[in-house]
Amino acid sequence: MKSALGVLGLVAACALPLAASAQHLWPSHTVRIIATSPPGGSVDFLARALAEDFSKSFGGPFIVESRPGANGNIGVDLVVKAPADGHTLFVAPPGPFSINAQLMSFMPFNPAADIAPVAMLGVAPLLLVVHPSVPAKNLQELLAWMHGEGAQAHYASQAVASSGHLAMELLKSLAGVEAVHVPYKGSAAQATTDLLAGRVAMSFVNTSTTLQHVRDGRLRAIAVAELKRIDAAPEIPTLAESGLPGFEATPWLGLGARAGTSRELIYRLNDRASRALAHAEVARRMAHLGIEARPMMPDQFAAFVRAETGKWADIIRRSGAKVE
Repeated sequence: MKSALGVLGLVAACALPLAASAQHLWPSHTVRIIATSPPGGSVDFLARALAEDFSKSFGGPFIVESRPGANGNIGVDLVVKAPADGHTLFVAPPGPFSINAQLMSFMPFNPAADIAPVAMLGVAPLLLVVHPSVPAKNLQELLAWMHGEGAQAHYASQAVASSGHLAMELLKSLAGVEAVHVPYKGSAAQATTDLLAGRVAMSFVNTSTTLQHVRDGRLRAIAVAELKRIDAAPEIPTLAESGLPGFEATPWLGLGARAGTSRELIYRLNDRASRALAHAEVARRMAHLGIEARPMMPDQFAAFVRAETGKWADIIRRSGAKVE
């Protein structure tokens, strides 16, 4: 009996280091990082920055695959149908993490059950701007104008359920005003063109693409949709300090994996992602794209995703927005 117990003890003792070492064999083959938006944008850039750093740090091949479509669902669906072994990851904006399930009549996966949030990669602050023809220089004047104009208060967004659309719906809800939505079916460039021409009155836009228009006098900045002022334009107040306490509507980008991926591997990826974003050249390029790094531990990021899901579910329900 003692002999048998001794053998079992030896087997158990040997199994522990083998189980632990199995984690360190990752990656055992090529890791795919799925970029859920088209090439050339911030999602693609961050996916490639991570792939380059991970290849050097983890000692294995990492490739980026561009799989845009369905507001990120197409790419993420590939990940949640792959093995939960960390060899298929994705980079995405909020859509597949926390928004699409509130909007779409059909979802190929359950975000809460099928996605493991790995790392917050950064935020892209929004700026509320108006065409100079709008007689408002601050938030209170803009809200007064919106109360008076009603159907003439048109605002542009890149698309239904885009960050600009949801930000304005949040403002409408908190301030008790109305405005007419003009979505541009995914074309941020056309939305900006019409805003500059005065065909629409206002919009929530990415700071990196708009600050120069503000400084040239072609648009007027009202406020940023962050809780704190942004480094790129510290002179512009926040909506929170302008009369809407707690207002925050910030697009963000995250790294995700399939649910069931080992906790140890998720923490290793989170740590490495934070280090990759701190590289001088990556940080410089992020600043150019209007992205601010905002690292979070995996549990913190998962809690953030849950909070965002609840927050936008309420706004989407009130707005009646749907994507078929």
